[in-house]
Amino acid sequence: MRQEAKPANIVLIPQGAFIMGTDIEAFYGTALANSEHAKLDEAPMHIRFLGAYLIDEYPVTNAEYAAFVQETKHPFPPHWKNGDFAPEEANLPVVHVSWHDSAAYAQWAGKQLPTEAEWEKACRGPDGRIYPWGNVFVPDESESTETPAETLQILTTSLTPVGVRPATVSPYGVGDAAGNVWEWTADWYQPYSDPKRPTLKQGTDDKQKALRGGSWLEVRDGTAERYFRCANRLHAPPDYAAGNIGFRCVREAPPEQTESVHVPVEPLADYVKQRKLSNLRLLQKRTEKNSLKDTLIAALLIGGGVYSIVVNPELVLGGITAGVIGIGFLFSASVNFWRRWRAVKRSKQVASESFLPSH
Repeated sequence: MRQEAKPANIVLIPQGAFIMGTDIEAFYGTALANSEHAKLDEAPMHIRFLGAYLIDEYPVTNAEYAAFVQETKHPFPPHWKNGDFAPEEANLPVVHVSWHDSAAYAQWAGKQLPTEAEWEKACRGPDGRIYPWGNVFVPDESESTETPAETLQILTTSLTPVGVRPATVSPYGVGDAAGNVWEWTADWYQPYSDPKRPTLKQGTDDKQKALRGGSWLEVRDGTAERYFRCANRLHAPPDYAAGNIGFRCVREAPPEQTESVHVPVEPLADYVKQRKLSNLRLLQKRTEKNSLKDTLIAALLIGGGVYSIVVNPELVLGGITAGVIGIGFLFSASVNFWRRWRAVKRSKQVASESFLPSH
């Protein structure tokens, strides 16, 4: 007898603005705490405005997908034995489904796959948090010999039934927002629109579909802290399928729910501007400090090397070595000076820019 499937619930995401992407640029490196694991395809951090919509509370399960297969005769996932899954797997997210399979299910269900923006807002919330549950990857374990239950829920090393990991719920109440399966989105993997920084278009293409969410496999690989971030983007060909990729669906909100505004645009745009300026000021301080430190070390090494050669010719090899190392520090100082100049220039640009989303 089949295990009863968990009822499919939907979550209203109200219309309003939210922060999308990560504030990182090529010359930032990983100087900023919120960009420690970021990739350039997440830039720039920007404001999006979306109308109200409904999103599945959880990824589509085996039981839900089986109803689709039975009614449409769509090919079943290849790992189902004899075209079926074990009773205890009813509430596991369906996997080994391609983008085409996922889109076909969504159409059958009267829904669509979420866009990247819809997925990120639903799982990140409006406040630009790093993970669905906040800005800290896992709770502090330093004062306890036992692993907190929240951490165990986040760091699962295999597929888990939907709804059993409340620690991964997003601010809007979207469950399994990270760490169970990667989720297909409707979008082709493209750069975010940003004409001021066209170089960020490198590394994206229109033959791959964007994936979001991170999966249990990253826990085994030790890369969960990087890939569970809400702004992280992955991509794969639309005919690709794997044991850690699933999906969830969205649909339009009913008319009576479309007018609810959660976060107004203007204050959030101003917040993003101030946050960018704060990050740039931090970068200026760090690069200035590093430039001065490297210049001082370079002067000591080069001066000491020259002095050694002049005073004692027998130390010529050591003096030359010290001089070469000093030149290396001088180069590092010049790079930090350049980074500071770029940060100052960028600060002036940001101060004059508008971060209101274009409709």
